[in-house]
Amino acid sequence: MKMMKALFIIAAIAGACLSFQAPPLKKATVYLFLQSQCPCIYNHKETFGSLIKTYQSKVSFTAVFTGRKETDKDMQQLISDLGWRLPYKKDKDHTLLRQLKPRVSTDCVLVDAKGKVLYVGAIDDGPLNMGAVKNFYLKDALEAYVNDRPVRVSSAKGIGCTLSD
Repeated sequence: MKMMKALFIIAAIAGACLSFQAPPLKKATVYLFLQSQCPCIYNHKETFGSLIKTYQSKVSFTAVFTGRKETDKDMQQLISDLGWRLPYKKDKDHTLLRQLKPRVSTDCVLVDAKGKVLYVGAIDDGPLNMGAVKNFYLKDALEAYVNDRPVRVSSAKGIGCTLSD
């Protein structure tokens, strides 16, 4: 009887171990670097808003404000004016700025679930072409990522207000 009870306990423990599921990995994240006083983001209002809607189930989006004098009210107001629903944070010590190396306000950084930077730069090239987008850099990077393909263009120069440390 003791042997049977011991086997039952061992089987129960083994079954519990087999059914244990590791927590899912966090999603990839797109960090959009902004400064509330830089109007350049309005060039990408529709495009970036569309990317949020299309990819938010597979990728997280976070706005990162880098201006040292940014207030919470400034940040909330800009996100509200753009009509986007996304979290934002203030990079007051410029940790993300130094780590991810965006150059201008409106630059994006796509980081995979393991922390590897896959893309840094412009959302698209619309501002260089008087609004006509020829290259959808961030969209292409997101498509590659969600379809488990390599990102072909890993960086693209953006136009915006200079970010400095």
